[in-house]
Amino acid sequence: MAGIRRVLLLSTSDRYVALILNFLTVAVVSRILTPSEIGISVVGMAIVGFASSAREFASTSFLIQHRELAREDIQSAFTVMLGFTLVIVGGLAVFARPLASAFGQAGLVPYLRIISLCMLIDVFPTLIVALLRREMAFGKVAIINMGGAIVTSVTTIILARQGFSYMSFAGAGLANACLTALLAIAIYSRLSIFRPTLRHWRRMVAFGGYNGLTAFMFKAYEMVPYLLLGNILAPHAAALFSRATMICQIPDRLVLSGTIPAILPIFSASVREGQDLKKPYLNALEIVTALQWPALLAIALLADPVVGLVLGGQWQDTVPLVRIIAIASLFSFSAEIGYPVMVSLGAIRDVCIRALIAYPASLAILLVATAVGGLHAAAWSMLIITPLQAYLSLTFLRRRLGLRWRELFAAVGRSALVAVASATCPALVLVLSDLSSAPSILQVAVSGIFAAAGWLLALRATRHPLLQEVGHAYAAIRRMVRLAPTQPAE
Repeated sequence: MAGIRRVLLLSTSDRYVALILNFLTVAVVSRILTPSEIGISVVGMAIVGFASSAREFASTSFLIQHRELAREDIQSAFTVMLGFTLVIVGGLAVFARPLASAFGQAGLVPYLRIISLCMLIDVFPTLIVALLRREMAFGKVAIINMGGAIVTSVTTIILARQGFSYMSFAGAGLANACLTALLAIAIYSRLSIFRPTLRHWRRMVAFGGYNGLTAFMFKAYEMVPYLLLGNILAPHAAALFSRATMICQIPDRLVLSGTIPAILPIFSASVREGQDLKKPYLNALEIVTALQWPALLAIALLADPVVGLVLGGQWQDTVPLVRIIAIASLFSFSAEIGYPVMVSLGAIRDVCIRALIAYPASLAILLVATAVGGLHAAAWSMLIITPLQAYLSLTFLRRRLGLRWRELFAAVGRSALVAVASATCPALVLVLSDLSSAPSILQVAVSGIFAAAGWLLALRATRHPLLQEVGHAYAAIRRMVRLAPTQPAE
């Protein structure tokens, strides 16, 4: 367990640095650019994200979960990845102008072409990072990711302040791709892995066929709302939905952003050693829900001041969207953990089948809601879509792990009590005191303190296993403080 904690600490360090930098960047840029300007970048990234999903037919997850990895497997993976990426980049370059015309935004042409160049450069660090994760070298991965996060944040803000508008994001993406490629190659330095070969391409494509189809369906579901809202309504609507979703993803990023890249290698190693994943999965679910659910309820309660604090006054139209999407997101507790568990078990075909059922159904619901009711109806549809996806995901997991529904409910039961208790305290503060006229940062700070107090008390009252992990974290911080060098007295 100590070894796993060390891996997770290394894995989460770069992700939390990136998360902090990302939200600082969002807070600054959202006050420089208008929702319409940011909306153009949202539409552009939706187009690129949809196109780039084809690259998942050559997924690096193959390299992480493959039992015995030869050099020719790596070279074949690189060759297949490069081939798919060249096709995507060429397609975006050719169709950039027609796509821009379809959305009535001529500025999308240079945006799409620069981002497609980023995708091509990104092939090199992506391969290296996958190999480092397989080797559990998360310290090296952290250096690469943190370097990229810093240059992205700084470049975005500088370009935005210099008047580059939505192209600030494209310029920052190019700077990120170049720096991470240089860092990755400098750290890994075994350039022979980039020698093209197709000797073992069938292994890669056999895995990537299911994985690629799954990723394509997911990207279609994820990006279509932005494309629909940007085309039917305006880029402004796409920006509002994007920013509302981003705020509701804060708990996932805080809780899972750093751990998910480590979970697949850890679970894959456990499977290679013949261990059962049922108990680790239930333990992970219990820990995740005790962190994620209280945070989502807090966001739903404090949507107004949170939006004001993170985005600024010109984004208040996102407040009702945030409340709806935050409540819907309570049902997404198993989404991030389920994928690495299934891949570790070699059940990528089940993942694909689940995607073929869930994502077309979700898209149909979303399409109807958006076409009929617009922006707010798209948000309300998440209250149907997210529970549906959770049910399907858990159904496939139960079969693979031999789980019963009562075991799943037992795993998250205490977390539900913790979430209710942690949300009750700030709710009472909001009802009994008049903080509506106070600055956003004060509202969030006061409510956050009461929420944290209720959370800790509930962990103790329910004897939640997360309390032990909090104790370990507290002890580690105390050791670090004790070992920190002190200045000698004058």
